Amino acid sequence: MRKRLPEFQSIIQVYAVIAMMFAGWTITAFLWKLSAWLLLLNLGEIFIIFSYAMVASFLESMIILLLLLIVCILLPARVLRDEFVVRGTILSVGLIGSLMVFVGSQMQFGIERGLLLLIAPFLVLILTAFLLQRASKLHRIRSVAVSFSDRAVVFLFVLVPLFAIASMYVILRNVS
Repeated sequence: MRKRLPEFQSIIQVYAVIAMMFAGWTITAFLWKLSAWLLLLNLGEIFIIFSYAMVASFLESMIILLLLLIVCILLPARVLRDEFVVRGTILSVGLIGSLMVFVGSQMQFGIERGLLLLIAPFLVLILTAFLLQRASKLHRIRSVAVSFSDRAVVFLFVLVPLFAIASMYVILRNVS
C-alpha cells in the first residue's frame, strides 16, 4: 500500500495548496461579514463562528486531499503518483477554483440562472484538464506548480496551529 502513495513531502506540498485555498476563502468570507457581526454579536460568539468555519475548512481540505490520495492509489503510478506535486497542485487548484467560481457566480447572478451558472466552472475544469495534459510536456507549467506548492507550505506554519486550536475548541465546546 505504501508503494501506491506519493512521498510524504509531496503530500504536504499538495495539502498546503489545498489548505491555503480553503482557509483563504473562509477567512475572506468571514472578514466580509465581520463588520455586520460586530454590531449584532459579542466577541465570544464571533470567535465561535470563526472556530466552526475553520474546522469546516480543515475538514474540507482533508476530504480533498483524501480524494486525491484515493485516486493516486487506484490509478497507475505514472498518472498521478509519479508527478504528485505537479498534478495534485493543478487538480486541487482546478477543483477548488471551479467551486469558488460556481459560488461566486451564484452569489452574483442568483440561482434562477440555472444551467448558466455551470458555464464558468466548466471552463475552469476544461482549463484544468488542458494544464494536466500539458504539464508533462511544458516545463513552465511544472515549475509554476512546484514553486506554488513549495511556497504554500509556509502557510501551514500558521494554518496547522489555527486548525488545531479551532478543532480543540469546537470539540471541547460540544463535549461539555
